[in-house]
Amino acid sequence: MGRGRGAVAAVVLLAACGLVPARADANTYKVGNCVAGGRSYSTEAFGHFLTRGMVISQRCAPQTGQKIRGLGIGSVSRRGRVERGAVAQLTIDAPAGTAFKSYAWTGVMQRLDCRYVMQIYAVFPNAKPRLLKREHGNRRCGRRASAAAYNGAGAPFQVDGATQIVQRVVCAGPARGGCAAGSGNRMWTQTAVAELEDVQAPTATIRADTPLTTGQWVNGTQALNYEAADNVGVRSATAFSGGSDLGGDDRPCRFASPGETFVAQVPCVNGPGSVSVNTQNIAEGTNSLVVRAYDPAGNAGESAPIDVHIDRTPPSRVDVAVEGGQDWRSRNDFAVWWTNPPEVDRAPIVAATYKLCPVAGGDCLTGTKEGADIARLDAPVPGPGQWNLSLWRRDAAGNESQELASVPVTLRYDPEPPQLAFEPSSPSDPTLVALTVKDTVSGVADGSIEISPAGSGTWQTLPVTREGDRWLARIDDATLPPGPYELRARASDLARNEASTNLRADGQPMLLNLPIRVVATLQSAFERQRQVKRKRVVVQTQAARVLFGETATVAGRLVNPAGEGIAGAQVQILATTPIGAEQLIDVLETGADGSFRYAAAGGSSRVLRLVYAGSPNILPAQSQLTMTVPAATALRVSRKRLRNGQTVTFSGPLRTLPTPPGGKLLEMQVRLPGRWETFKTIRTDADGKWSVRYRFRRTFGVQHYRFRARLPAEGAYPFTAGVSRVVTVRVRGA
Repeated sequence: MGRGRGAVAAVVLLAACGLVPARADANTYKVGNCVAGGRSYSTEAFGHFLTRGMVISQRCAPQTGQKIRGLGIGSVSRRGRVERGAVAQLTIDAPAGTAFKSYAWTGVMQRLDCRYVMQIYAVFPNAKPRLLKREHGNRRCGRRASAAAYNGAGAPFQVDGATQIVQRVVCAGPARGGCAAGSGNRMWTQTAVAELEDVQAPTATIRADTPLTTGQWVNGTQALNYEAADNVGVRSATAFSGGSDLGGDDRPCRFASPGETFVAQVPCVNGPGSVSVNTQNIAEGTNSLVVRAYDPAGNAGESAPIDVHIDRTPPSRVDVAVEGGQDWRSRNDFAVWWTNPPEVDRAPIVAATYKLCPVAGGDCLTGTKEGADIARLDAPVPGPGQWNLSLWRRDAAGNESQELASVPVTLRYDPEPPQLAFEPSSPSDPTLVALTVKDTVSGVADGSIEISPAGSGTWQTLPVTREGDRWLARIDDATLPPGPYELRARASDLARNEASTNLRADGQPMLLNLPIRVVATLQSAFERQRQVKRKRVVVQTQAARVLFGETATVAGRLVNPAGEGIAGAQVQILATTPIGAEQLIDVLETGADGSFRYAAAGGSSRVLRLVYAGSPNILPAQSQLTMTVPAATALRVSRKRLRNGQTVTFSGPLRTLPTPPGGKLLEMQVRLPGRWETFKTIRTDADGKWSVRYRFRRTFGVQHYRFRARLPAEGAYPFTAGVSRVVTVRVRGA
């Protein structure tokens, strides 16, 4: 039976003949006898009573050849008589708290002896019984009389408030004569439909003994246990939340069907029951839930509401961070953490499941850690290497989804330091220091190669380049003082594991004596020809004064300690001016005897540095020469002959360019007896052009004046002091 039809169950109290219940009006139900509805053939709903000489016949089963079917009461099937007052009786009682409303009967009343009384009546509490149908005794009793009465499908008898329906056959004959025995005196009940009214609602309470009813967060199908009771028993119970039907419990009822035993008062059971609640029909969050119990008459009683907590949604994805970061580490002390976002009226987080997979490939490991509102997880890895970890959360309702796993973080573990050893020195490249460094897990991160004078305790770090697993450094034996030296190396990996060594691969200490390479000397000088005692000789100097635009010859030779020339070596010529950084101006190659020559142009004052960079087996060498170039300017005069009182203009462009910022300082001088006298100081323009006007005022007679321009040295000008050519001006005085 479906939920909400429990009213049918209570009908059984009256359905003595295996009655088939049916709903009638509100708060009522109907029951029928053995053939009502054509489905049931039981007669056990009737209470039986008979005395000697009377009989009760049950012919409900549709046996072939039987003309009358039903439940019969009457006299015995034999000759003779029965005593006055002999009775055969059937009763149907209304359960406590109920009452009959109507009673419909069809059947046959048959008498061969009119001294039998046949009656159907209703019994009322505190009132006289009401006769519904009868055949009076001792009436129409002619000789060989045979009386039969049949009630068809007429209107039901109204018996509001009756608590019992009685059908009986009684012998009403004289005390001495009684009544005749024989099977012809019978009342056959073919159909009997009783309608009962029940207005008493069941009671129901919810038992707090399952996760759903004890305040826990749940999802899926959950058991809900309850207690229910009613005067006629509880036919069914249904759980409701927010008006939604969550599932029902159809309880066992006994309706006097074939093979069952009639329950006189309560057709359906009272007591505990259970409903399987489908939480899919409940909104997520906290909701109110009740159990509604139904009796056979459809009366409903509802329990007090309880709060239930429903959560069907897996916790969302969270961002996971590694304590201490995702860098390599040497200790297997990994832990990850995250923040649980607030979720109002949802199941709290109770566990986290993690998945740990090797980055290099292989089987993954999984595990779960439980804890209220867990937001941190210790995550040691199985071994050295890189491991990706992702996790997803589980809430108190059991919701979790690997599809909502966090973006993986990487755990990097390396407990072993690098392995390192110095390689043997190479005879062809003795200043090269090679160190083998290996770390197969995290890789090498940092390190150094250091050198120290033996026993000094003072260490100097050498520049290192890396070529795969080899670290290469150079010992600058050109700058380090001669003597014994020791070397050591240190390396750390990305996990900060550190190792150091001062040994070669063969286990010998890393000791060296400096210098390692051959010492070279770079000889250089300016070559100038001079007249000495009427002979032109070549003079070598370390400094030379060269006029602007002229050249000076530089000659040199590269030799070893034995004075032998070093052929095929490259010598760099580098120049530094007062206003510019050093720059390479030429590269020469030594000849077979180690010599070389170079023509140095007098473009500006400068220092020439001659450098031999050395080779793997020869030390570097260098020398230095100084070249000075005087400043120069042209000197023009507008008139070379003039009279006293007239003006002359001196001008010229600056030849030694570039011009300093703000122009070049220039002094205009005239020759006086024994000295040059400056009479005008000016600066050239940005292009180096200049001019000076001079008026002659105190000349007497004819005078010849000599003039020149002097260019003093300046810090921002790459030339030394210089003078122009001398010009002569003839002036006639008064």
